[in-house]
Amino acid sequence: MPNLNTDIENLLSRTNLTSPFGEFLKKLEEEVPRLGKIRNLQPILEGYEDANFILESDLGRLVLKIFTKERSPKNNKDYVRILEESAKIGVPVPKLIFYGKISSASFIITEFFEGENFENGTPMLSDIIAITAYLSKLNTLNFPVDELYDSWGNKNLLKEYEKSRNNLTSQQDKLIAPIVEGFKKVDFSKFQKAVIHGDLQRKHVLKSGKGKYCILDFGCMSNDSKVIELSTFLAWFCLQEDTWEQREEIIDKVINNYASIHQLSSQETASIPTLIKASYAAYFLRTSILIKEGDTSEETKEWHEKSNKLLISM
Repeated sequence: MPNLNTDIENLLSRTNLTSPFGEFLKKLEEEVPRLGKIRNLQPILEGYEDANFILESDLGRLVLKIFTKERSPKNNKDYVRILEESAKIGVPVPKLIFYGKISSASFIITEFFEGENFENGTPMLSDIIAITAYLSKLNTLNFPVDELYDSWGNKNLLKEYEKSRNNLTSQQDKLIAPIVEGFKKVDFSKFQKAVIHGDLQRKHVLKSGKGKYCILDFGCMSNDSKVIELSTFLAWFCLQEDTWEQREEIIDKVINNYASIHQLSSQETASIPTLIKASYAAYFLRTSILIKEGDTSEETKEWHEKSNKLLISM
């Protein structure tokens, strides 16, 4: 049975929190009186960046996100701004309750959305089209974003490969190297940019029993090429082993629906298959290095196996 205190300590070590966690929670009740009493707390152990918790309070079920110390103050504010601006234009995101700072740690509190993600269930074509529509709306936002470097993202594949290639096995390198060469040929200089989520995978979309959606976790947000957004969404939400046989139809549907708001150039459209491959290669590269460094977590193992299978399928 996992040690809850150890789990919480490991999460909090990612943050700038300078006081004991119990003291932080007491100050939180004082600073946000409408919370009332915090009755229970459950750490969310998935993910590699922020420290996330489900709170049970007099106000109901909420989510507490304490930002990682790797984020800049501007990045924290941009995260809040994206939640606020997304809600204004009809993109379903967690409702922001409070944004503040206690004991050197910046944090947000949002409403808890009652729903299931798509990690253990195949999204239907109707789900894919619905999320594509929300993604199209999100990408109409256009303001500067101070981003947190994403070592898992397809756009940083070349940097991560150059940094880590000597630590790969020959078999791992054989899978990744051809994709890196293809990635080098993509010219991003004339591609359209917007505010992007940057990591729209199946864990980051919830669906309620009433068919409502909620898009989570803007930790990889940036102002970057729209094709980065589309290719990541296609790679990690749309195209998995359970939908692989329908991949051509799904890619066409997503691009055509996205084009109702964002008309992509022929060069942008042509880059998407390469960037999908780069998404799988980036995850395979990152997890290969983590495992070599001693990461034994189930999450890393699952990402490694999944990205490996998808790379072989390409």
